[in-house]
Amino acid sequence: MIEGIVKKIMMTGLTKYAKKYEVSTEQVQIKVTDNPMGTVFYDICVGFETKERVTFLNIMDKKLDLLQYEALSNPFMKSSLKKYATETEDDVENVCSFILKHNDNIGLSFYNKFKNGKNVLLGKHLKELGV
Repeated sequence: MIEGIVKKIMMTGLTKYAKKYEVSTEQVQIKVTDNPMGTVFYDICVGFETKERVTFLNIMDKKLDLLQYEALSNPFMKSSLKKYATETEDDVENVCSFILKHNDNIGLSFYNKFKNGKNVLLGKHLKELGV
């Protein structure tokens, strides 16, 4: 159930920004980085180049988050970044994740300083986190 909700939200964002930048959804990524103030930052990328910083509401393409999906997303994304930082023995400030479309699935690509990459499908990653 959670995987379906996350997939729908991320596909909404990827589709929205693909239309905005006139590219295919496969060319758009949502880059996630740690915000030391307790949340995460979301940047829209095209071809892995940052285009703009957005909010979770922008990704959802909503004016209000009535179901509090952002409140659920932030701990998940912070845990994901910390997990990868631990795996690569690096600081979380050096780690980023790209959320992207892979065939008809959502995948995550983790990097620390754009090296030592790890790719994982959303469903598998949620299982790794125990969600």
